[in-house]
Amino acid sequence: MSVMKEIKDKNAKSIQKQREIAFNYLFESAKDFLLPGSIYFFEYNPKFKSNLKHWDKYPLVLVTDIYDNGFMGANLHYTTAKRRTVLAQKYLNNNIASSSMPDKLFHRYITGRAENIFFEVPDDDLIEYAALPLEQFYDNKNRFVSAKKVQLGNRR
Repeated sequence: MSVMKEIKDKNAKSIQKQREIAFNYLFESAKDFLLPGSIYFFEYNPKFKSNLKHWDKYPLVLVTDIYDNGFMGANLHYTTAKRRTVLAQKYLNNNIASSSMPDKLFHRYITGRAENIFFEVPDDDLIEYAALPLEQFYDNKNRFVSAKKVQLGNRR
């Protein structure tokens, strides 16, 4: 079964319910460590959110570098669903380098600020996860910001 089919079968209309199903669907692929080159979906609460214009509570990140206390990666949610699916397809075809991704997708994450569980997105499910509206953006005052505003403001 695919995550989209599960969302449809459970008649999940709200993004919150779809997100819950998406996390549960990946339960078997939960990790407590990260590997560069893999894509993870997780819950995040940034330490320095007051310094960030926007931040995503539920990032979908292609990890590029690992540090002692965190990692760097491209959060696909900072671009539109259409562009995310294109990037995901290129990733699956081994036809993308991190240097060819838009700079504004890259963010540094502190591992301890994540919910300590990272859900690795299997290749077979990546296109569906890229297409789903699972992001939830906030501004530096912790106010909700629409994904469209963030994504269209991050074009490059």
